[in-house]
Amino acid sequence: MSRFKVSYKYKILLYFLVVLIATGLLFSYILVKREQQLKLDRITYQMQPYTDLIYHNIKGNLEREHLESVVDSLGDILPKGLRITILDRSAWVIFDNMSHRDSILDNHLNRPELSEADSLGYGTSLRYSATLGNEYLYYAKKYPELFLRTALEYDTAILPVIRVDKTYQIYIAFVFLLALGVIVYIIRTVNKPYSALKEFINRVQHGDENYDDLELPKDELGEVIEKIVSAFRQQEISKKYKQELTHNVAHELKTPVAGIRGYLETLLGQENIDKEQSRFFLERAYAQTLRLNAIINDMAVLNKIEEAADKFEYEKINVWKCLKEIENDLSYKLVENKIKFVVNVEWELEIEGNYLLIYSLFKNLIDNSIDHAGKGIGIYISQTGISDNMVRFTYYDTGKGVKEEHIGRIFERFYRVEEGRSRKSGGSGLGLSIVKNAVMLHKGTISVKNRYNGGLQFDFSLRINA
Repeated sequence: MSRFKVSYKYKILLYFLVVLIATGLLFSYILVKREQQLKLDRITYQMQPYTDLIYHNIKGNLEREHLESVVDSLGDILPKGLRITILDRSAWVIFDNMSHRDSILDNHLNRPELSEADSLGYGTSLRYSATLGNEYLYYAKKYPELFLRTALEYDTAILPVIRVDKTYQIYIAFVFLLALGVIVYIIRTVNKPYSALKEFINRVQHGDENYDDLELPKDELGEVIEKIVSAFRQQEISKKYKQELTHNVAHELKTPVAGIRGYLETLLGQENIDKEQSRFFLERAYAQTLRLNAIINDMAVLNKIEEAADKFEYEKINVWKCLKEIENDLSYKLVENKIKFVVNVEWELEIEGNYLLIYSLFKNLIDNSIDHAGKGIGIYISQTGISDNMVRFTYYDTGKGVKEEHIGRIFERFYRVEEGRSRKSGGSGLGLSIVKNAVMLHKGTISVKNRYNGGLQFDFSLRINA
């Protein structure tokens, strides 16, 4: 049996509503009580003149007949239903206009209003009267020879006055609805990142790779979600890249391995093969092992650049000497292909970098020209400028170049401008990829283009001080 799940948005709304209702009720209670107290204080203040009026009319004569006569004579002035109680200085009742004196036998000094009046000169209280069986608002005042107390019945004289005006209820309801609207708006705003993240997860689960139309809020949470989406995209790209790389590596390794296997099977399967033919097959097998070794070595270099770039050791490299070393190492190829090699680099130019990678960078460019540009060409390497801690180079050959449609992909691993050319040349198919990664590792940039008068040109930069 599945449990009912409350939406995240409605949970927040519920929490805010509970807080809002609790706060509203507390505020309403405080407001009502405060309003009632203010009205009680006003009524009490209005009762004060009555005690003084009564006292001035009875002063000097506390006979019951006189007291009754005075109260009757003031009937048009005093509020209707006003209870008047006159007590001596010991708080024993002398006169009460609403009960017979003989029925009130206890001392009243323990009454809150009289106790307060005895201490402060006057006192008030709202309490239940056991004598009359109703709740009254009392006001008592102390005079030289007596206490005089007046009281109004709560239900008939006080409650109608202090009852809360419905205007307050309307105001409170309006404020409540306004606060509710604000909360709904806030929740919808806060919920946008959650909804966007939920939509993103749903698309990922259903294999939808289009995330461009996700509505992300323009705030910090939106930026976080955007980074999550970007990181996921990068991960997906990396995943596809690795899958493609694995496929390409397997494809590239299959050719030399199949060649080695074929030559060895031929040697093992023919017992009467002559020595010259046997050597031919061994040389072919050996050439394939060299190709296999080149692929493995170049893959190791690329992986180290991409995954462990901080492991490369840096040193001061004299670029001119490095290029001369490459020229010496490739001299037989240059001579064999009748290639002119020209270096126009300051002999004292030094950069801080990894010698193996700088050597591989230039060597792979030269190897690429030797293997693919044709015979009788020229190779030129020039230093074109230094600024902002960067030295810029131009490398070009005068060969046949490549078709424009291949320029954008020339640095990709195992990418072939001409099908089968890597196999024919014996290269790994990773040379130009190593070139680009070596430049990037040395904080530079590289671009490639066909020269207008033939040949391929590479413009790149390297940082002088790491």
